Amino acid sequence: MQSDSAECAFEALRTEMLGFIGRQARDEPSLAGFLGTVARELAAARFPADPGTPVRLPGCRHLEAALDMARRGPMAPLARAFAALEPALRWIRSEHYRAQLGDAYMENYCYTNILGFDALIPHDRVVAAFFVIGPGRHYPRHRHAAEEIYFPFGGDTLWGQDDRPPAPRDAGRPVHNPPWLMHEMITQGTPLFTFCLWVSEEPTRLARLA
Repeated sequence: MQSDSAECAFEALRTEMLGFIGRQARDEPSLAGFLGTVARELAAARFPADPGTPVRLPGCRHLEAALDMARRGPMAPLARAFAALEPALRWIRSEHYRAQLGDAYMENYCYTNILGFDALIPHDRVVAAFFVIGPGRHYPRHRHAAEEIYFPFGGDTLWGQDDRPPAPRDAGRPVHNPPWLMHEMITQGTPLFTFCLWVSEEPTRLARLA
């Protein structure tokens, strides 16, 4: 994707992200402060002069099914805007998970940060990302200092928090993880595809598994 085309796609995605975040802040007043922080940083972000070389990882093979699912759900405009920019993005994964989760897990998950660490637009405290995990995988219990919200695009993923049994979450409904809350995700028959927001009071430190 040419840089000018990528910049146009980024601006379209930013518009959708800000619109989605704004609607969520109105619908979920208790999350408005967190969402406002993310929105301000996204609004201030500037497309880089050198966006870098796009990178795809093996986990991206689940992206087609994930996007097909997302385009049929309530977050379809955000999914379509993301799909237009995706060819210009760099996908990453938390490599320190490999020792505990194994190669098979690592080959079936990845994420791309629009804003944040190793991101299209670097930021050391705020992350706006898109996350994919293939079917039949367990992202085990973990926690971190940052506050985090997932917005699933659809599917049958089970979301666990503290010691409560993991349960499904409707597409577009927030999964809010306050700082240091233990949480996990279990994918079943469909991929997990989610919009993820993260705010840290200090420079980002990635999660450690329980």
